[in-house]
Amino acid sequence: MPTLPFRILDAPNLRDDFYCSVLAYSPTSGILAVGLGHHVYLWSEAFGVQHPPLTEQHPSNHVTSLSFSSESGEKCILAVGRQSGTLSLWSVFDSEIRFEISHPYTITCVSFKQVGSRRISERFRYIEVDTEDLAVGDSLGNIWYYSVEWPDDEIREEFNWQGTMTLIAKISAHTQQVCGISWSPDGVFLATGGNDNACKLFELEDIIPPRELGITSKCPNTLRRSYLNSFVDDTHQQLLHRHFIARSLPTFSHSGTAPISAALLSRVGSLISDRDRTVIVPPNYQRHRLAHSAAVKAIAFAPWQPSLLATGGGTNDHAIHFYHTPSGACLATINVYAQVTGLIWSKTRREIVATFGFAQLEHPFRIAVFAWPSCEQIAAIPWGPNGSSWDRLANESNVDCGRALCAVSYPCRPPTYVLDKLDSPDGSSISSLANQLRSNRKGESARYRAAVRPRAKEGGLWCPRTVEEGCIIVASSDQSVKFHEVWSSGRKRKAAVSGPYGGSEILESIEGLEAPGKEVIR
Repeated sequence: MPTLPFRILDAPNLRDDFYCSVLAYSPTSGILAVGLGHHVYLWSEAFGVQHPPLTEQHPSNHVTSLSFSSESGEKCILAVGRQSGTLSLWSVFDSEIRFEISHPYTITCVSFKQVGSRRISERFRYIEVDTEDLAVGDSLGNIWYYSVEWPDDEIREEFNWQGTMTLIAKISAHTQQVCGISWSPDGVFLATGGNDNACKLFELEDIIPPRELGITSKCPNTLRRSYLNSFVDDTHQQLLHRHFIARSLPTFSHSGTAPISAALLSRVGSLISDRDRTVIVPPNYQRHRLAHSAAVKAIAFAPWQPSLLATGGGTNDHAIHFYHTPSGACLATINVYAQVTGLIWSKTRREIVATFGFAQLEHPFRIAVFAWPSCEQIAAIPWGPNGSSWDRLANESNVDCGRALCAVSYPCRPPTYVLDKLDSPDGSSISSLANQLRSNRKGESARYRAAVRPRAKEGGLWCPRTVEEGCIIVASSDQSVKFHEVWSSGRKRKAAVSGPYGGSEILESIEGLEAPGKEVIR
């Protein structure tokens, strides 16, 4: 595996903070969002740097977390969490921000669910629409669970309506700040990691009413003008949404916390939160509590086996743990002697890549790839003492390559909507960028869909496997963003010594993976 990144982006003012996750990538638009201090920047293959239309913030109000909405929803909504508790939502298809909500405590983590949900529209009753699920973690350990209804341009223009955010639940998950959030690919579990040295597993059906949980669907949006005409008169008389300004939310009397409130700063969209709609989940209501020896930030479900979960502990834990989510059983543990800052599963093979922060001398790596279920380290990128590179190909032996702070997957396939590089807008014109993306979304520029294919001249490190599966993007403490190839095609596959659950016949039986010819344990 190449030890040098094939691309490096300068990232001045990138916070050297384990608790911040300031990278997000949208496969829909091919845009990478990076939080640098109190600013958010956008980068893409075709256009380089862009600037989203977020409101200007005080330098102390730094970005703490970023997340893009699901690829299946094709809304390309960017959620931005900040130190002051401000949550901003904006789509790359829009020229202005739609939501800006003030939470009472610092937002430490934001995460959209990987697939969209189907719910009844808050604006047009009896009509089912596509929505996005957003989980927001704060410094007190709370999880704010939102349903985001984001109408398309034709609905916005005809009805002068920008959408709604509905607070479905407020979960008292941790006793200290939330460090990481991850959704299972099938939408069954929500996993949260906290600074209280625990990962909590919530089975959503246990805490969310069926009418609010939504139905996972890949069907196109049914909210169309032909359906709306028959409903518009009655709908105006029975709106299900309203503006919400600093209204207190109910709490359980035994929770030991004061009433929590959220305020809608932007008047563009609407926020719903009241006693009839918001479920207040008390502490210790999780399905499983997975104990660690340090803060848990890195959390990842296997995309090809939703019941397989990997977590990474901080400096005092220095390990990667694997769990069977329905039972909470620990399947394996890999001691890595380093602070685990990120975990990304391969989508086509049983492998997982981990990124590391502070490390002991026994672990001279910044990135490592492990096979599952053998847990064998099959590839690694060296990281020498004091952050110096051990790569013999480097001309300078004392180059500080920094610590890996967080990482995201970067697929090499073309995004769903791309632009013509020859007609790229000026870097300061987000309106021009949004207009061109909207045009491509309507199919007017499909001929440019292959414009961002990887090019060999960018270091010559691309291989067929990487083109198929992608690479990873790592935010480094030396104020840079590095693109690393980690799925090498030249590596020989190792024969699996056991099944996907570490050889446990009981767990494999639960999952319906019994091996032919073996006795089935009931």
